Amino acid sequence: MGRMTEPTKPLRTTTSAKGEATRNQILDASEVLFARNGYLGTSLRDIAQEAGVRMGLVHYHFGNKHLILDAALERKLDLLRSTIAESFARAEAGEKFGLEEIVTAFILPFLQSASRPEDPLRNYMVMTSHLMSSYRLPELRPILAKLSVVSQIFIDRLRQHSPDIPEASLLAGIYLIEAALIFMVQDPGFLDDITQGHHSAVRLDEMTGPALRFFASGLESLKAP
Repeated sequence: MGRMTEPTKPLRTTTSAKGEATRNQILDASEVLFARNGYLGTSLRDIAQEAGVRMGLVHYHFGNKHLILDAALERKLDLLRSTIAESFARAEAGEKFGLEEIVTAFILPFLQSASRPEDPLRNYMVMTSHLMSSYRLPELRPILAKLSVVSQIFIDRLRQHSPDIPEASLLAGIYLIEAALIFMVQDPGFLDDITQGHHSAVRLDEMTGPALRFFASGLESLKAP
């Protein structure tokens, strides 16, 4: 009778699992720092220190800062897109689906997530809002342009609901709404000062009512006479 062979041991995956964990540490740290300091205010050394890893590992996994940004943005883009799409699905299932409901479906997830420290999209939304001020940097434009898949959901619903708004006026209105939203989400304290304590950047969801009525009324005013 021949010798019994030992069972084949499974291949070790410790190295790849550890590498993936390190990669996510770096991306988590990048999300926090880009949200806090923006792109230009964050260095690779800052990211390594925040992540608790050696600089060599940052270079090994990503190479340079704008590739880190690209990976950080891609990581939760599908989650953001699905969150907005689900918000619209709930709104469309309601009894009324007018301009205010369309604006609500788009704006509310941003304001709510930005107000909840434990929300998985909180730092991501603040990060992407803060980074829009770096849109002028040529190497960042293709990266930040990926966020247009989220805006497009809003644009498509507005076009379907209000075909009587001239295209140029509609796009101007969307730009103004998104510009205001970007500033609101990244604002560290201007809201507190300008409203003399009536509202706060850390309780941004309290601004929901006034913001939604204001944006919806603005869009309504753009309809052709």
